[in-house]
Amino acid sequence: MLPTAHVATALAVNRLAGFRAGNAPAILGALVPDMIDKTLSWVLRITPTARHIAHTPLSVGVLSLGASKLMGARWGRAFATAYTVHLLGDLWHGGRIPWLLPFKRYDWRAKPWHVDFSPDLLVLEALGAAAIVVLLRLPDPTDEGPATLSS
Repeated sequence: MLPTAHVATALAVNRLAGFRAGNAPAILGALVPDMIDKTLSWVLRITPTARHIAHTPLSVGVLSLGASKLMGARWGRAFATAYTVHLLGDLWHGGRIPWLLPFKRYDWRAKPWHVDFSPDLLVLEALGAAAIVVLLRLPDPTDEGPATLSS
C-alpha cells in the first residue's frame, strides 16, 4: 500500500473503534513503519529490504508502549491500532511481512518483499487521498463542542 491508503485506513479504523485521541496518532502510526524501514533500506542501505525491523509486532509493541508513556494511553492505543493496520494492509496488498524478526531468519532474496507500481495501485492511492479528505473533514471525536461560559 502507498501512504495515502495507509493513512485513510488508519483514520477509518480508529474512528470505527471509537478512539478519542484525535487524528495525529492514527496518521503517525500509519506512516512510522515505512518512514523507518524505507529510510534504513533505500537511503542508508543498512537493511536488505524496505519491510524489515519496523514491520514487526515487536516494533508495534515497543513503539506503542513508548507512545503511551509519552502521550497517554488513548494516544498509544490509537497509534498501536494504526501501526497494526499498516502491517495488515501491506500483507493484504501482496507484500510479505517479517512477523518474527529478529527471532527468525528470513530469505530476503525471495520475492515479493515489495509491491510493484501498477495502474490499480494508483487508483487506490487516489481513493485513499479522497478518503483522507473526507475523514479529516468529519467532526473530531475528541472535540467536546464549543466552549461555553458557565454562570
